[in-house]
Amino acid sequence: MQNTRRHRSSNVPVRPIRTIHPHEIDDRYIKVVTLLEPYLHFKYLTIPWLHYLSGIPVEYSVFRKYLGYLREAPNRYLVCPEKQNASPNVDRKTLVYELGERGLNVLIDRGLVQQRYSPKKERAPLKPTRNFSFALHRSHSYYHEVIVDLGYFAPLHHFTRCNPTLRLLDFAHLMQHPNVPRRTREADDPLLIQLKESQLRFDGTPHLLICKRPNEATLTIGIPGIQVDRGTESFRQVASHLLNAIEFIETRQFEKHWAFDNCVIPFLFTSAARKERAMELVRQERGRCAFLLFQSVQDIGLLRHFPRPEHYAPDYKYIEGEAVHSTSIRLFTNPWQRVGLPDFYLTTFSEAS
Repeated sequence: MQNTRRHRSSNVPVRPIRTIHPHEIDDRYIKVVTLLEPYLHFKYLTIPWLHYLSGIPVEYSVFRKYLGYLREAPNRYLVCPEKQNASPNVDRKTLVYELGERGLNVLIDRGLVQQRYSPKKERAPLKPTRNFSFALHRSHSYYHEVIVDLGYFAPLHHFTRCNPTLRLLDFAHLMQHPNVPRRTREADDPLLIQLKESQLRFDGTPHLLICKRPNEATLTIGIPGIQVDRGTESFRQVASHLLNAIEFIETRQFEKHWAFDNCVIPFLFTSAARKERAMELVRQERGRCAFLLFQSVQDIGLLRHFPRPEHYAPDYKYIEGEAVHSTSIRLFTNPWQRVGLPDFYLTTFSEAS
């Protein structure tokens, strides 16, 4: 019997080849390709999240099948990171996608993203032969970036879409906003922050949360990025991140660099003990701190099943036989801990009473 299902680690078609030339990509699915541009948007997304965030009005099975065509040879506009094959329960988990080089070329050719060169080079090559995203704020760790994208930024979009009083201004829109200083918008590497004696680059990208309630003043919270700790680096490095974040706030770099009126910086830890140790360090350094937010997060890439968008609704009811996720995945409806101050809620922009 002929095999009708491709192995997750292969992009070789099992049926007759369906070649999709760049100009033939369904316009609706260009949004999917754009979502996986790692500099402005996401590096990794699962199929349910791509379906939700793209908003394409097609059945999930149809959507998943077309993604398969975009992935398989000779198309290869999307790829699946090989590192996902080492995660637990991999054969029963939904695929994780990332952008392929051919996909990036399509976005550049359509004028949807800029061709980027490494800021480390003095000038661009005269005849570039390959395109890369040069997303230097992205680490080489698959599991680290899965937390950034699937643990924080994708749920952030779900959180703001489901809350009519909230609006999200993401990095792509910030870089076009006239209030952001021109020197930032035109910088070769706007995500690199120069401090007094060091440089700082957060995980993820800056974004602005806007809260507008009827008959009330508009409130905003600027977030220049996040910091994720999986316990894979020394605590000395964590301490450095914390002290750099404090300097970033106290020298008002958030205002100088992004024109934010205020700022908070979320720190996510897969180890509750490391989180408590980090909070104790801040307590020793500052006594109390209103602008650093702390929360424990699950190591999303190591879960037996990835949470789907609907799992982030506080009132979601699991069906019988479905993998049940810890409520700790709901970062934005859970309280954020602070040092020496009450917990903070991003749902209301207020502290616990």
